[in-house]
Amino acid sequence: MKSRFFRALSLCALPVSVVAASAAAQQTGRVATSATSTKPSSGTAAQSPVGVDSSRRYDSQALRFEARWGSADIKRGTDGVAVGTVGWFRDFDVEQLVVASPRAVAEARSFRKDNFRGSLAAVAGTVTLLSGIVVTSNSSNNAASPVLIILGVGGVAWGAQHLQLGYSALSRAFWWYNRDLSR
Repeated sequence: MKSRFFRALSLCALPVSVVAASAAAQQTGRVATSATSTKPSSGTAAQSPVGVDSSRRYDSQALRFEARWGSADIKRGTDGVAVGTVGWFRDFDVEQLVVASPRAVAEARSFRKDNFRGSLAAVAGTVTLLSGIVVTSNSSNNAASPVLIILGVGGVAWGAQHLQLGYSALSRAFWWYNRDLSR
């Protein structure tokens, strides 16, 4: 009986570790600075009428996110000014943030949908899994306990998959938004 309990716990920990590893990998990616940019030679490129360097506009407006356990901070520019936070059941209006790019808005909608579904499924799966563990720990020889544990692990795995899909859509939304910024 105890071996089934530990097997169920290890199966539950697997999707969580995959999501954590993916979030850590995305967190290490940083926006490059324009230290390597070159100045145009005299007479080859026209100056903008305002005299504003477009690379500075890009550097101050580009978006990225830095993930931590259960949430992600949305940051703008090379200074990393926090614009908002998204995560489990956290609803920040990413669509409004990337409204300048229609493709980014579509990806932001996909993020919102997958993030909500994943959050809901992960919480429901966790509650079901814990219920199965409690029933098992009471030593009640009940057939429902393994079913609850299996359903809980499945719910957590399905939720983790949709959370991962959501963060991938968020990454694509920021990529499309950054691509459409003037340089």
